[in-house]
Amino acid sequence: MKSNGQRRSVEVFDTPSGLGGSHTVEVVEDLGNSKVSVRVWYGRATATGWEAWKDWDGYRFETDRASLTNKRSMPLFK
Repeated sequence: MKSNGQRRSVEVFDTPSGLGGSHTVEVVEDLGNSKVSVRVWYGRATATGWEAWKDWDGYRFETDRASLTNKRSMPLFK
């Protein structure tokens, strides 16, 4: 669903961060051989849209599709 040209939600997964926790990520590209390129979603949904926390939000990296868990739809607006 879109409003004013903006996405209202995004399909995300959890994946290990390698730092003792996990990242919430969106698959942005299937690279084949069970590899995917993902975008980190780090911030919070607000009434006016996504509030990015610049430390990690938007960071992209490659990972194994098998490491993606907890598939869900995450709202970008509160």
